[in-house]
Amino acid sequence: MAMLRIAYSDIDRATYERLVDELEIATDHPLGLIMHGAAEVDGHVAIAQVWDSAEYAKAFGDTRLASTLARLGIAPAREAVVFELTDLITP
Repeated sequence: MAMLRIAYSDIDRATYERLVDELEIATDHPLGLIMHGAAEVDGHVAIAQVWDSAEYAKAFGDTRLASTLARLGIAPAREAVVFELTDLITP
């Protein structure tokens, strides 16, 4: 499993909500996505995701996410870091 941490420099809450609506990840779950969470930090959105593998995360980022960002005129994330998970506990 892999955890993906994404930080955008120019996405506020309203832009994030528009992006998520366009991606439809709440209803059309990307293959391999286990968890998606977002928080507003200093006026910008930070995202954390857990995926079955780093390959699933990359495939989603390279295809569906990239095309949606381009269509909406949103710059790519300033930082995207993948961590291999050694443990995930869900109640």
